[in-house]
Amino acid sequence: MFQRYRTVFGTTLGLIFLCATPVLANHVDTANATVTCNAYSFSVAASELSPGTKYEISYAIETSPYSGAPITGTIPLTASSTKTFEATIWGSFPALIGSFNFTGTASLVGHNTVPILFSPTSLSCGAPPPPPNSGKGIDTVSFNGNRLLPGDSVWFNANFTVKNIPSTGGVITFTNSRIVDVETGELFTSSAPNAQITFSPTATCSSTTFSTMTNTWITTIPLKGDDEIFLTGVAIPVPSGGVPGGINVTWSGTFNTTGAPGMSIDWKWGAAVYTSIATDSNLLEVKAGHHTACRQNNGDHAGTPEGVNNRNQDWKHFAIDGATGGGGTNSTGSWSGTDNVTPTAVVGPGPKG
Repeated sequence: MFQRYRTVFGTTLGLIFLCATPVLANHVDTANATVTCNAYSFSVAASELSPGTKYEISYAIETSPYSGAPITGTIPLTASSTKTFEATIWGSFPALIGSFNFTGTASLVGHNTVPILFSPTSLSCGAPPPPPNSGKGIDTVSFNGNRLLPGDSVWFNANFTVKNIPSTGGVITFTNSRIVDVETGELFTSSAPNAQITFSPTATCSSTTFSTMTNTWITTIPLKGDDEIFLTGVAIPVPSGGVPGGINVTWSGTFNTTGAPGMSIDWKWGAAVYTSIATDSNLLEVKAGHHTACRQNNGDHAGTPEGVNNRNQDWKHFAIDGATGGGGTNSTGSWSGTDNVTPTAVVGPGPKG
């Protein structure tokens, strides 16, 4: 009888071993994402890793309906002696507007793939609120009657003054810049540069450079400021069909005082037509301040292109009559009306002539 039970027991063990699921080595266990209308956090866990081995976890997040390229990323890792790995990362994306569902996958590259579990699984997104200490600026001006001709360019440039700068300094940014033909709604440009202006207690003169990587004018100004401080500018070639004279053009954007409320900004802009102007913004050598510009001790307005071409000819001498300028010494164009922005709430004054 003992032999009988031993045989049955052995048979039972054999069945257990034969039916057992093999242990899966090197795998992602879970992947979870929390999403908002413009940001996400992604958490992943993996196990049964080989200590000392290098791995890579990749992930992809998509929206339905489609809102652009999927959010993708990788997480490199070297397995520890615990044979496990956990990580959480955060990221952002352009703000969504509308209703969306989310799907995605995470993979231990070369091994397995699991679906990402989302919280929430769907979102309804409205227009994003402005950031703290921000305000919308909008200013409209009429071009003169001269038609803009193909081959020429329009130098759009803006400047401002500011009150209530903190004694320790401060930073003003200008983003979401749009220059629009009021009648047609057409954009003159979809990539008008951003601006970052730093008021520094140690600066003795004003300077500006252009960052091609971030499409941003980076300007440093003495704490005392100036009656004209360069904000941003862009030279836009006239399209092949030309542009009629007498049109109304609006320039708008978002000012932010980055945590220093109370600063009051008065800004304005002009547009001068040039028969020749640099396509590399840094070659323009834009004047950063009316009276405080470094190495540019002249009476030119802030925003004047003070650089020269490869024949040592001043860019500003190529200004002609058109847009808001009259040519000659009018290198920036005549200014629009002044728009006041105190960056604490969204504001939108009516057109100015």
